[in-house]
Amino acid sequence: MSAPTKARRTVSYASLQEIADDAQRLHAAGAPTTGNWSQGQIYDHLARLMDGSLDGFDFTAAWPLRKISKWIFKPLIFKKGMPAGFKLKGDAGRVLLPDPVADQAGLDHLLQAIYRLQNESQRHPSPVLEELTREEWDLLHRRHAELHMSFIAEPEA
Repeated sequence: MSAPTKARRTVSYASLQEIADDAQRLHAAGAPTTGNWSQGQIYDHLARLMDGSLDGFDFTAAWPLRKISKWIFKPLIFKKGMPAGFKLKGDAGRVLLPDPVADQAGLDHLLQAIYRLQNESQRHPSPVLEELTREEWDLLHRRHAELHMSFIAEPEA
């Protein structure tokens, strides 16, 4: 893992392919991370949520959190993105938090997950936001990637 620095990138993705292209570019350049996770862990974490949207999740958030999230957090996330600093715990952490993983292995997992999202139509309910359309899932994945990919610094020229 790279030594943490303070600068984060501002990232905005209009498509899933832009996530794949950015990840490949940053990986090829050996870009440093600015947070606590390596590139491989960031890519693997993004891919785990993508896989869950395709294959289903083996956990569900508590009913009150699902209702609050569906009506309050979902519109905010879709409009403004995801804030940094949220800590996954319990079953969500077990499923979604990455173990140490080689950068190339994490990238391969992410690229495979993006390929599947682009080519498979089924989507499962979110364990927090409940039912989402394919377009809503894609937007959620883009917002999620914007948050985590912002912690990979631009490579030095």
